[in-house]
Amino acid sequence: MDEPVRRPRPRPLKIVGIVAAVLAALVLAVVVGLNIYVRAAFAPFYAEAEPVFDIPGVNAGFVCQDLDHLAADGSWLFSGYMADGSPSPLYKRAADGTVARLTVANPDGAAYTGHGSAITSTDRYAYLACDGGYLVLDGEELAAAGDGQEVDAIARVDLDFSPAFMNIEGDTLLTGSFYYPGDYETPASHHITTPDGTENPAVIYAYDLDPNAPFGVAPGPACVYSIPGMIQGVCLTDSGRIVLSQSYGIATSHLLAYDQARLTQDGTFLADGAEVPLYCLDSRSLAADVEAPPMAEGIESFEGRVYVSDESASNKYIFGKLYGAGVVYALDMNG
Repeated sequence: MDEPVRRPRPRPLKIVGIVAAVLAALVLAVVVGLNIYVRAAFAPFYAEAEPVFDIPGVNAGFVCQDLDHLAADGSWLFSGYMADGSPSPLYKRAADGTVARLTVANPDGAAYTGHGSAITSTDRYAYLACDGGYLVLDGEELAAAGDGQEVDAIARVDLDFSPAFMNIEGDTLLTGSFYYPGDYETPASHHITTPDGTENPAVIYAYDLDPNAPFGVAPGPACVYSIPGMIQGVCLTDSGRIVLSQSYGIATSHLLAYDQARLTQDGTFLADGAEVPLYCLDSRSLAADVEAPPMAEGIESFEGRVYVSDESASNKYIFGKLYGAGVVYALDMNG
């Protein structure tokens, strides 16, 4: 009787290799598929937007919240927080591309561990958002600071609310509140029904810059803007549009552009104990709505374009790494 033919058993290493190759192919397919989907879903954004430089710290636990062009030395500042709860750094990207990681000390000497929701600057000061207001930093010291250096805040300024975003445009400091139902509520006074019937749940205070005022900013706002919820950033274009960055979670981000020429005063608003003019941002002045990938954060107007930061490529969220979200994009929103 013939002996049965013995077939060689697969070698364990060969099996492991096959499994690894299959998994690698699946991961590659997911990445390629996600890129195709994102580029198609947000085609108008990618048609206009240009990647300009990497967001620093995205692979080191930093969760970017805002960016600012520091005119004193042409560098870019990035504020945010650390996913592990350690002190919140400021990153500074020099004009030549070199990056410095800085830390900030509160006026009492304690390390700054805030959300880093906003950073903005004049030629003399920088303003970093904190709980209930903002910290004031010396602009020259910040410009001169090297990698690993600590920058001391010289003062803290209290506001009516904790700023979710801030930006200095021309001779005005714009600072606003963030609303998302249940998780991020705003005071009842921030909830306004606009003339077109829109329910706006947040506001922007507009403070005049004043060289004779403490730290260069008037103590009370000159006017207030009623705005939609989920706003992460604000800037003004060269053509005079007010641009808002709107996002929350993995939902589509929006870059909303409002034409200031179409704004009319909609009554007054009680801010810092004084009645000031109120302007409502709604469909009457909305000029453009650009849909962008999820988790767009702070924005900055520079040399005719709007620069957009993003948090989705941080190690906290990761998914943005799969389609190249760890860079600053710039696009023209002048209209």
